Amino acid sequence: MEDAERAVLTVLCEGLEALRAECARWPEARRELLTRIEDEARARRPVLALVAELLDASPDETRRMIASGPPGLGPGRADEESFGCPDGACDLVTTPLPAGPLPNCVLTGAHMRRR
Repeated sequence: MEDAERAVLTVLCEGLEALRAECARWPEARRELLTRIEDEARARRPVLALVAELLDASPDETRRMIASGPPGLGPGRADEESFGCPDGACDLVTTPLPAGPLPNCVLTGAHMRRR
């Protein structure tokens, strides 16, 4: 998978719940575009161009927006408490509450993998 696609998938996964909530206020065509993005991402097909369309930006502008990486992904997370994408398609890392339930992928619903 191309680095830019991987990065945009990571950002999408990280912000998907908030994006879904925001989507409720959008016109039908934009809600359908978000559904298409989710379907394509779930199938592990490229989504950069679709996300660019959703952001009203070009693919190059979208690449630049995500070039610095998603916020919140950095040092300071204990390995035994960090979980990542179930199939390694994105770089999202999450740290659940200690002794809490295993986190699930917002796209596939599968349990995330221990990192």
